[in-house]
Amino acid sequence: MQKRLIAFTAMAALTAFGVLAQDAEDPFADVVETRHGLMLQMASDLGTLGGMAKGEVAYDQASASKAAANVAAVASVLSMAQFPAGSEVEKAADSFALPDIWAKQDDFLAKITDLNNAASAMQTAAATDVDALKASMAQLGGACSACHKAYRQPES
Repeated sequence: MQKRLIAFTAMAALTAFGVLAQDAEDPFADVVETRHGLMLQMASDLGTLGGMAKGEVAYDQASASKAAANVAAVASVLSMAQFPAGSEVEKAADSFALPDIWAKQDDFLAKITDLNNAASAMQTAAATDVDALKASMAQLGGACSACHKAYRQPES
């Protein structure tokens, strides 16, 4: 199941890049839309996990495991391919990516690695029990926040 999700996500990203070459008005419209979609999928699954961690929703191992697998799959796809130079805020429509992504690319990629590590830990935790899920949320949330604070312009 996870392999299919990864393959599907990768295929969606590659398809968006194929269309990207055809878009003369905003050459980054499709890649920005793709990364928004990836982040929205991750946010949806984090909402599921967060609801369980907060006790707002009863812990369900199957649902938690699926959500954690989705987060890990999306995290595994993130790379500079979703952040081509020129797709930053004020240069590409609807982009919130700050120019520091390219100026500090090694740090940005390290943050993606941190996200992947946290997502992997969440997969284990989500399949264990609600207490493990709660403990893992801090690491995963921290990985998301660290990247967004450094490399994403806040929405107005």
